Order: sequence, then C-alpha cells, then structure tokens
Amino acid sequence: MGSKKVSLAALLTFIAIAIIVLYHNISPYITPSELLNMNNAYNVQVVGKMSDLRVRDNVTFFKLTDGKAEIEVIYRGKVQQYDSEVVVIGDWSNGTLYAEKILRKCHTEYTGG
Repeated sequence: MGSKKVSLAALLTFIAIAIIVLYHNISPYITPSELLNMNNAYNVQVVGKMSDLRVRDNVTFFKLTDGKAEIEVIYRGKVQQYDSEVVVIGDWSNGTLYAEKILRKCHTEYTGG
C-alpha cells in the first residue's frame, strides 16, 4: 500500500512539473534577444520597451529592447511613446522588425495603440 502512495505522489509531481514547463513554453511572445538569433520570422510577437521614437512622413521608427538587446522597428503610422512594455506584431527581415500592430500593456491587458 505504501508503494502505491509513493507512485501516485511521483505521478502527480511529474504531471505538475510538466504543466508548469508547458505553460512557460507556450507563450507566443519572444524577446528582442531571441529575435536577433533568427534570420527571418513572420507574424512574430515581440515583447519589450520602446525607446528612441521618431516619426517621419507618417512612419514611426523606434528601438525595442528587453534590457539585453535592442532591435529597430518600423511601423507605418503614428504611435506614441509608452513607458510600459509593448508587444509588437510583425515580420523580422534584414535586422528590422516591420510592425503590423503595436499593443501596449494597460493595467492587466494589452490594447491596440
């Protein structure tokens, strides 16, 4: 009877660890550091903080950083500088992220910006 309890405890522990690992690996977001290791990527969701925002002819240029690495982002349209993290959705090509959407973190949810 004791070995059944140990086996059940071991099984439940394994399941709990598997759920935790899967939950952390399911996130659709990647960081600028991770993106820099890719040649090209399409429809990626990159999370980070904005800096060095510039607007020219209705095109917004800015840097996105995770504190370790920084990438250049180009967005057709105007976006304001956000102090909180943002998620940039777009295509990564030739060392630039061409943004289709920029979502800012607002309290507990992401909203379009």
